[in-house]
Amino acid sequence: MALGLLMIGAGIGIAAHNLYEDSLAASSSADVLSQFNEQRNELIESVKPSATPSLPAGVTVEEEQEEEAFDPNAPLPTITVDGYDYIGTVVIPPLEIELPVADTWDYVRLKISPCLYKGSPYRNDLIICAHNYMTHFRNIKNLQPGDDVIFTDAAGNEFRYKVEKVEILDPYDIEKMETSGYDLTLFTCTLGGKSRVTVRCRRADE
Repeated sequence: MALGLLMIGAGIGIAAHNLYEDSLAASSSADVLSQFNEQRNELIESVKPSATPSLPAGVTVEEEQEEEAFDPNAPLPTITVDGYDYIGTVVIPPLEIELPVADTWDYVRLKISPCLYKGSPYRNDLIICAHNYMTHFRNIKNLQPGDDVIFTDAAGNEFRYKVEKVEILDPYDIEKMETSGYDLTLFTCTLGGKSRVTVRCRRADE
């Protein structure tokens, strides 16, 4: 009986700790998001042209947009908040979440927000990871094919995606995670940490 009570107490302690970590992550990411969006809006306003330039003679809007395609090797712009650099924001409408995305991942940054794992939206191989906090990526397992995901970089460029599938990967299956051929991948660990919930997406605006 004593052992049983001890185990129950330990379980309650772990649950309480997880709830505290989740609450802290929600507060931290919300604070970063607010500061990030404010700085991004200021940046966009500072570079906005005073008047819409006219197109050269004989050039269509489609041709102009094609010429302005992103350099796949260009570095992602960043905005610094509280000493960390962030490359943009990820919005998942079905889950009603909007979160900043740090420019690299480590266990300190993951306690604040999702992080860039690898790739770039300019190359259509962006991979974003996050803890399975309730306010971060815990519920991405519930996404369905056709659901929207939107990534907006620090310069205000928006990239729209549609979920294509949700799969479970082994945590050591790094090659399959990184070489899927999908334009966007979101992933988080399961509650026990034994697997990776992985969401694969395709560009929706091409």
